[in-house]
Amino acid sequence: MTALGGDARLGDFDARFDAGLKRGNRNAKWTKHGPEALPAWVAEHDFRPPPAVLDAMRATIDRGDFGYHDLEDDAGAAFARWAGERYGWSPDPEFVHTCVDVLQGVTAAITALAGPGEGVILTPPIYHIFLQICPTARRRQLEWLMRHDREAGWTLDPDDLEDLVRREPDARVLLWCHPHNPTGWVPGAEVLQQVVDLAHAYDFYVVSDEIHADLVYADSAAPFTPMLAIPGAAERVVTITSPAKTFALSGLRCAVMAYGDRNLRRSVRQAHPPLLLGHAARTGIDAAVAAWRHGAAWADGLVAHLAELRDHLTARLSAEAPEVVLHRPDSTFLAWLDVSACGLGKAPAARLLHDAGVALSEGTEFGTNGDGHVRLNFGTSMTVLDEVLDRLAPCLRAWRPRG
Repeated sequence: MTALGGDARLGDFDARFDAGLKRGNRNAKWTKHGPEALPAWVAEHDFRPPPAVLDAMRATIDRGDFGYHDLEDDAGAAFARWAGERYGWSPDPEFVHTCVDVLQGVTAAITALAGPGEGVILTPPIYHIFLQICPTARRRQLEWLMRHDREAGWTLDPDDLEDLVRREPDARVLLWCHPHNPTGWVPGAEVLQQVVDLAHAYDFYVVSDEIHADLVYADSAAPFTPMLAIPGAAERVVTITSPAKTFALSGLRCAVMAYGDRNLRRSVRQAHPPLLLGHAARTGIDAAVAAWRHGAAWADGLVAHLAELRDHLTARLSAEAPEVVLHRPDSTFLAWLDVSACGLGKAPAARLLHDAGVALSEGTEFGTNGDGHVRLNFGTSMTVLDEVLDRLAPCLRAWRPRG
């Protein structure tokens, strides 16, 4: 066990994790697949939020005031400061407003900027809930497919995007997953600039989901660059993000939408009835503001700890299940595993749940290019991760191609 963050209050991330508490508290990750299964599916890590967040929650309860609030400006200012200190980009707090969660903000922006029947571009394999947006919102789904290189891993080529928008002139929105889920790819500033330039040239907008922005590793090929920090992005980009993934706050329901242009902000805000989208809850804003104001050292410690878990996962799979192809992710606590050589059939996650008692995400849920893959969440204690791997390894090496 390793103390992280240079602050005794941070303690040891592993020591702060209690699987029994998660199950007893009806945490969805730990209860969906039953008491015997080890969960490595939904994108939520297992660590308690930092003390500042817990203190903010206790203060809210102690005040006993759960009425209407006027905290929008606090959230915008806290996010602007966080982004400025970590990424060198400070949005104008006036151009930041809350929403309930990132998916709500993403859907609101897409439906504001692309009309019924117009094209929305996704980048599969992609976060599986994104695949629900176009069918339910009656937008036409287009695909800018990721490229895969056995050595370099998964990337997106802007030339492919240009070919697509030339063929599809009614494409109005690119849904940009940044960093990318499930592959963990982090594009460099050059790629981001090409995307923004294409958005201007071919008249489409970029809706950038940056919920995993804080979870980029020190050895990533590229640092995280906010899409709105790219020259020319202001008129074309809406960013939606939240502290939920970094600080494990998904149940508190608070996200922000950020803009660089007043007219674009107005276009998105006025596209929906004023009462439809609502606002984040007071408790969610209290937690988000506390995390963004006081959580920097804790977040740094978390990323360092996750890097150890990622490298441990990579080493064990390489040694014990060499048929599995894993490109070590540059971000997130998610590993995109190619298990197509392991003889697990068309639904490998279902097979591994049955045979190994480990719940993973099925690759086909992530759309095109998902066949033969599973997504594994390694954001847990080292003890649990080792148990996950102890269960998985015999199943992943049980079949060998004959020479």
